[in-house]
Amino acid sequence: MSDFTFLTAKQCFGENQLDIFKKRGTVAALTDFAILLGANVTNNHINSDSSLAGRTGSYWTRTKDANFYNNVYVVRSDDLLFADNIDLRSCGGRPVLPFSEVSLNCTNVVNSKRASDGILEVEYGYYPQSAVSKEMQLILKKTYKDGAIWRTGNIYTTDSRRYNEYSKKFLPKHYEEYEYLGKRYIRVELKSNYPNNELQLSNGESYKVGDIVWVEVEPVKWLFDEKSQLMVTVKIIFAGVRFNDEVEKFDKTEIKKFMDEHLWRDMFQYREKQTTVSAPSTRTGKSYDFDFTDASNEDIIKSALKSNVAIFLHGKPGCGKSDRVKQLDPDFIELNLSHLDPELLDGLAGEKDGKEVHIKPPWLEELEEKCKVEPDKIHILFLEELTNASPVMQSKAYGIALDKKVAGRWKLPENARVVAAGNELEDSLVANEMAEPLYDRFAHVNIETTKENWLEWAVTPESYYSRLDYVKEDTKRPKIHPAIYGYISLRGDEVLRTPYNKEHPQPHADPRRWKMASDMLYASNNPSTLKAIVGEDLTKDFIAFCQIPTISIEDVLKGNYTEDEIEKMDIGMKLATISGLVAVDTENMPKIREFAKKLGPEMCKKFEIQWTHGDEDRLEQLQNLIMQEQEDKPKSSQFVRKLSSAINKMLGIQFTNEEGR
Repeated sequence: MSDFTFLTAKQCFGENQLDIFKKRGTVAALTDFAILLGANVTNNHINSDSSLAGRTGSYWTRTKDANFYNNVYVVRSDDLLFADNIDLRSCGGRPVLPFSEVSLNCTNVVNSKRASDGILEVEYGYYPQSAVSKEMQLILKKTYKDGAIWRTGNIYTTDSRRYNEYSKKFLPKHYEEYEYLGKRYIRVELKSNYPNNELQLSNGESYKVGDIVWVEVEPVKWLFDEKSQLMVTVKIIFAGVRFNDEVEKFDKTEIKKFMDEHLWRDMFQYREKQTTVSAPSTRTGKSYDFDFTDASNEDIIKSALKSNVAIFLHGKPGCGKSDRVKQLDPDFIELNLSHLDPELLDGLAGEKDGKEVHIKPPWLEELEEKCKVEPDKIHILFLEELTNASPVMQSKAYGIALDKKVAGRWKLPENARVVAAGNELEDSLVANEMAEPLYDRFAHVNIETTKENWLEWAVTPESYYSRLDYVKEDTKRPKIHPAIYGYISLRGDEVLRTPYNKEHPQPHADPRRWKMASDMLYASNNPSTLKAIVGEDLTKDFIAFCQIPTISIEDVLKGNYTEDEIEKMDIGMKLATISGLVAVDTENMPKIREFAKKLGPEMCKKFEIQWTHGDEDRLEQLQNLIMQEQEDKPKSSQFVRKLSSAINKMLGIQFTNEEGR
């Protein structure tokens, strides 16, 4: 049995009224989920919220009406107490939980803050609540239809009975939870007390009975009454369940059983594990051997430097941005762009003997010398106060960050890296807004100095600081990491480009930034470092893709799979599997390719494109394999020739005959 309960009538209005109600009143707003389940929504609103999300409804207490056996008191939307019939389904549930039962070890993290009226507001547990926007409804509908959305394995249970089925007992209906771009949702069919009318939800859209609505799973907010040590949900979070059966014993009622057997489990179920639509339970998402730990700022900065991705350090004045750079290159070259003359950044130009002459800036000569003396180490060019620089200086810095060239003329050494920093507009009177093209050339990290990391810095001798090793890029690897290739193949345009927020710039996605992300992923082997380039939400969704249970190279070589598994694989699992298989060596490629054929012609083609990635030796091996298949299957030679011709065209190879090139 759970500790969920309802309030008594006296706790709402009587002599034992909770302090939270004395300050805020007893009226409660309805979640969209409660409305979809049949709650009676009114035109009344809670204080200070006139929006659709602020509309109120009635909710059960656990106090029996002494005059009528079949009635229980409910708190009405107009802040009054009223007796209602126990068989009604339009009254909502506003659960109560003793604060002592809150588990700090739950995967549903506890967050709290004290509001301006002194009431402690707590976030604890997760439950479906708000209907998503019209645009997101369409995106989720399409993604679901395409089989490209992931089931988390969690479910939410409600009563499937209609509003007028008064005498029928609880019959469970389960809603599966899905994850998309780091957020979780369920698909809900609208039930209503008014089957002939349309019902408007908080997203402003109107729906009729039978319509499917996507609802976001969100943290449940509670009000903590400190005197009684009880927590009460801020909103009415469910409806559609009868109070019935035994009013005298609340623990025996149908609604208490619902809260014990379903609501408790649903609200506090494990939230970290992610599975796919058809993932076999014995599989794991380890195709890439990624490190899935949450990357720290230091991890991101190091990965950016190793991958030659320019990185921008945000932070308040004095937060230690330059010292972060010093820890990775004690002898870095710093250019303060707010005080530097343009000629000192990109060199001098003049004439000699009638010919144009260009002179390198001194800092570049110094950087070249450092890189020459220590070719196996990374050396940093630090562009300080970039946001305080004039637009002219920012445009010059653009070329250095983008092309790794100075004045479009002198290329930075291979082992030189660019780091920039600046203050935010609210922290500096002379700061300039960074133009979108310049912003997009950097990975972005927010530097925050805490007591812990400051004390650690204070006792770390500078003699411990050391440069990162420089390792030349492997030119034989695919241009785009196979995991990113597979992810964008699955998600398409909606993740290839995401909007840039000019008012509040944040990392976002576009084709160039995905190339930066790919370079970062090769260097870090940790998908969470990508948040500095494509943002938090996309990174969470990408990590979920990378964790899809797959059939690995080892599984294929050992025959550790069944035909039934292959048949049940959805497109997401197929793409994730192919992206992992392209790491196979040349010796085992033929066997892996035979397996790829079982996933369908399109998947086999993706495997061939990613595995060869323009490498001449691999292209030749693949072509020889196709030709051998042609000789081994004379009866289907015409088909094989067509396939061979298509692949030749795809790979840019032309044959004059079957024997020569």
